Amino acid sequence: APIPGLATAGVDATALFFAAGVSMLAACAFGLLPAIRFSAAGRSGSLRETRGIAGRHGVTRDALVVVQTASALVLLVGSALLVRSFWQLNQVDPGYDTEGIFTFQIAPDRVAPGRDDLRDRASLSRFQYAFMDRLAALPGVESVGYVGTLPLDEGADEGFVTTRRIEASGAEAPRVRIADAGGAYFQTMGIELTRGRLFERVEEEQGAPNVIISRFAADLLFPGEDPIDQQIHPVESVTPSGMVLNAPWYTVIGVVEDVLLNDFRRDAEPMVYLPSVSSSAAYVMKSARANELAPEVRAIIRELMPESPMYRVFTMERLAANSMASLSFTMLMVGIASVLALLLCAVGIYGVLSYIVTQRTREIAVRMALGAEARGLRRMLVLQGGRVALIGIAVGVLTAVGVTRFLETLLFGVEPVDAVTFVGMSSVMLAIALLATYVPARRASAVDPMQSLRTE
Repeated sequence: APIPGLATAGVDATALFFAAGVSMLAACAFGLLPAIRFSAAGRSGSLRETRGIAGRHGVTRDALVVVQTASALVLLVGSALLVRSFWQLNQVDPGYDTEGIFTFQIAPDRVAPGRDDLRDRASLSRFQYAFMDRLAALPGVESVGYVGTLPLDEGADEGFVTTRRIEASGAEAPRVRIADAGGAYFQTMGIELTRGRLFERVEEEQGAPNVIISRFAADLLFPGEDPIDQQIHPVESVTPSGMVLNAPWYTVIGVVEDVLLNDFRRDAEPMVYLPSVSSSAAYVMKSARANELAPEVRAIIRELMPESPMYRVFTMERLAANSMASLSFTMLMVGIASVLALLLCAVGIYGVLSYIVTQRTREIAVRMALGAEARGLRRMLVLQGGRVALIGIAVGVLTAVGVTRFLETLLFGVEPVDAVTFVGMSSVMLAIALLATYVPARRASAVDPMQSLRTE
């Protein structure tokens, strides 16, 4: 879903005819060139050409191998950089669990007949806890909580907060992220409590002036001090309930670990959690059946709030995957292209060297008749193919240095010009090239010199 236009992409008649047309055009074009060259040479010229390799044609063949090798190496390096970035992102600790968490939102403007209207904070809180009790009673559900804005989905709102010390110094109030939280939100998401305590239900019902802050916020607002029982004051903040003006002084009752809000690439930001209730909160449910809960939750909503929609239905695992979709999709595409390019390069080198060996059959037979060893012949042919591959690798490295910079926005934890990646992929490319040259070289060294000379 995060990849624009991907949902409408597919293999249709247009795509098939285009692919077939390009394939036929390539086959005809590259088949026609040697045919024209052969016909221009004439029969007598071809018969006289008994030496091993025609110089100008050998250069052309070598140039094609160099281009193939360089292109394959550029794609290999790009693919390796993306794979390393993907691996690095998967090692990032976002501060919360991404597996076994089901999340959704509702809009409970009206509830079923015979139930309390959601007129005030207390009635909304009672409804939320009654609703969460029903959710927690579902098979396999371990805990349920809610948050005003969900990480990796809506992120969190921003606001300025001050402290007694900052206010006395006249310094500018720092900007922090603000979110409403309630129920067993921190336990469900696996956000670790490092100091103090979590909210209690009565604090959420009454809107007690207590807050929980993240470790980053604690270091920012109370450097070198114990933040518990300290006070903060939202100067101006926006919450899901609207603009908060003339807010009271809040007492810090707990400190939790930092969380990544919008993207695994960005550093954690200071967070302040309020014990608020919200009519449009995102509910989170911890369960090994996270992928199966949607129909059961929808049935409860139809019973309690038949006119209220259920929307933004996700699992945290899916949201985490969506946050890396651009990288993983590009990695897949470049990976496929690099594997195909590597195969084409190996086939190209093998084909060129096989052709060279065929042309040099008489020369090889003479060498062997005069006492040349098979091992020496193999070494000579492998070195010949290896030299061409090394030139291609050098060209590929120089090209990759410039091209991989276009991947910089997708990379994470690895530089566009990473020495380990460049050396590693160059070694892979060289190994493939040497293997592709060794097979025809071994076949050439097995030639029977007398039979070959008689054939010539």
